[in-house]
Amino acid sequence: MTALIEKIRQEHQSIVEEVSQLFKETHEFLSATTADRQEKAKKQAQELHQFHQNLEQTTEEFLAETAKERFAQAKVQAKFLHEFYQELEQTTEEFLAETAKERFVQAKAQAKYLHEFYQELEQVTQEFLGETAKERTEKANAQRQYLHEFRQNLSVSIFGTLIR
Repeated sequence: MTALIEKIRQEHQSIVEEVSQLFKETHEFLSATTADRQEKAKKQAQELHQFHQNLEQTTEEFLAETAKERFAQAKVQAKFLHEFYQELEQTTEEFLAETAKERFVQAKAQAKYLHEFYQELEQVTQEFLGETAKERTEKANAQRQYLHEFRQNLSVSIFGTLIR
């Protein structure tokens, strides 16, 4: 039995040594893995920091370039709009001047036409009034003659004599 106990003790000792060796190897593996992961994490953090700085610089450069381009485009557009405005203003002035000339010519022609129409109307009116006055005078004379004859006929029929 002693041999069995000795054998169990040796096996136990062997298991303890193996567990101790396994513990040591596991500890070394975990230490190495932790160190490796820490190194990788540190390297990745540095890479991310560098990427962030590069991105920030690239973004600033892009924004500065974009601002320059937009400013240049705005200048070009402002120049174009200024030229367009001047051209439009000149065209408008020319159009208004031409329109004013045309309206003046039309107004002159219309004034001449109206003057001629007025003169013709005045002449026709004078002729009409002259004719009307002449006709009324003739009618009045005829009526006076008729009344004179009527009075004489009445006087003859009433008094038997002619009254003058």
